[in-house]
Amino acid sequence: MIFELELIDTFGAERVFLNLISRQPHSFGKIRALVDTGSPNTIISAKDCYLLNLPITGAEKGEPITGFGKGGIPSKKMRKFSLALKSSDNKIKDLNIPINVVDITALKSMPEEYSNHVYSIPTIIGMDFLRLANLKLVVDIPNKKAYLESAD
Repeated sequence: MIFELELIDTFGAERVFLNLISRQPHSFGKIRALVDTGSPNTIISAKDCYLLNLPITGAEKGEPITGFGKGGIPSKKMRKFSLALKSSDNKIKDLNIPINVVDITALKSMPEEYSNHVYSIPTIIGMDFLRLANLKLVVDIPNKKAYLESAD
């Protein structure tokens, strides 16, 4: 199966985005995620956590998310997060994978400037997602094409 990616040139930098569907109970909706091969972990952003109303209160505390300035962003670890990908031939690939989520409940006690910055960071697809979903990333910048390929 082939899953099309968006290859976008913004401010002189190419970025690759993947459209996902959250199938997490009570939190159905679309997620637009930045594919980041430099990130070891997939991270659901504060904005998507808020919009999907993810039930993170019962999730275990995760390691702080680093790499976005000073300090770390508080996170929660969800052991099974339900996602779906839609292939170019309209087939659905369902995934249940562990995922990190920005802990928006912890952001309430932080300075407004900090939380505003955190809400501007996108959802990130990390290398763990590609490995767990058994997907191959293909990026052809000269021809402006990018996709994920699955053996399923």
